[in-house]
Amino acid sequence: MRSFSFFIITAILLTSCKEEDVRVDLLNSYSNSVEFELDFDEVVNFYADIDIEYKEKPDLIYHCAFLRNGEPIFDGGVDALVTTDNLYDTLFVENGITHQKFYGKLKGNLTGERYGIYSVKTRLIKNNHPDLKINKADIVFVR
Repeated sequence: MRSFSFFIITAILLTSCKEEDVRVDLLNSYSNSVEFELDFDEVVNFYADIDIEYKEKPDLIYHCAFLRNGEPIFDGGVDALVTTDNLYDTLFVENGITHQKFYGKLKGNLTGERYGIYSVKTRLIKNNHPDLKINKADIVFVR
């Protein structure tokens, strides 16, 4: 009975872990587009993977334009520094410079309204503080 319980718990944990579908490096590319074939009610969540250094907290926005079968359905941005469900989160100050590194879920998601090819065009919008150093700015799409 004990080994059966272990098998059930392991199976639940393995099926509940979600894997990355696509990772987009917004630091080294101004704009990127990714596509998903989605059924009705199928969901894609967005995660930020960020590593930055700053004296004054910057504005970092992940701008996303959503299309279904090539037709625009929504356009907007999300604060890349506001996340939940963080897998890791490191924040410390050294010599007046704040070092922040984290991977967390961004607000919102993409839900299939009906079957179709959904595209998300993403880009990073930031203010240009001279003391801002961005080491990593990825947006990760997870089903």
